[in-house]
Amino acid sequence: MNKPIIVLGIGELGSVFARAFLRANYPVYPITRATDIDELSDTIDPEMILVCTAEADLQDALKSIPNKWKDRVAMMQNELLPRDWLEHGFSRPTVISVWFEKKKGMDSKVLISSPAFGPKAQILANSLALIDIPAHVLNNEDELLFELVIKNLYILTSNIAGLIIKPGTNVNDLYNNHLALMRDVFKDILALQVALTGKPYDDKALERGLVKAFEGDPEHGCMGRSAPARLDRALELVNEFDIEAPTLQKIKDSL
Repeated sequence: MNKPIIVLGIGELGSVFARAFLRANYPVYPITRATDIDELSDTIDPEMILVCTAEADLQDALKSIPNKWKDRVAMMQNELLPRDWLEHGFSRPTVISVWFEKKKGMDSKVLISSPAFGPKAQILANSLALIDIPAHVLNNEDELLFELVIKNLYILTSNIAGLIIKPGTNVNDLYNNHLALMRDVFKDILALQVALTGKPYDDKALERGLVKAFEGDPEHGCMGRSAPARLDRALELVNEFDIEAPTLQKIKDSL
């Protein structure tokens, strides 16, 4: 019998991962707001603790992880970067950049294969494969960081650009009919990613990765419900790091 897997946060994505783990013969223990994590940690020795909370709740979730579990934590949030886990003492967590969607009442929708890296990455990839969701294991931390930046660029560029173009615009329209706007937002978001990680990136390679994701689901809508909050968070960080982001500020001023 495999050791159990803890899923912290049983929302739409959490339920997908739970189903995958069950198919792979891992007992699954959900953690909700009503769960006493410290009490649970005294009774269970898990294989992995997958944090499936929304990105806004990630920091509180990481603070709640008992020390005895810290070497087995995995994360899958959007807008995720090493700074999010290093401050809590997680030196080498497992991280997956999720490229599938799950909405209430609908089955999972895959855009592209989801890259993962860390001690439990192979478990994630193998389990997801059993429910027909492609995922692959990366070779090193540099590859993971590159993939996380691509995902951040995808989400933030499409969401923020979508705030000022017509409602219902999809990523195919953004790339083919609003390329100048897309690249201006992309440039500001990339400058922010460089500041947040302290590393330079090949902007051409990142744009190719962005376009590959667009091609995975050309009809994916640009502006989700979280778009205004994403813009506000981005501008807060722009001000904190004192970087230039003229397009983001122009979009904010126009709303």
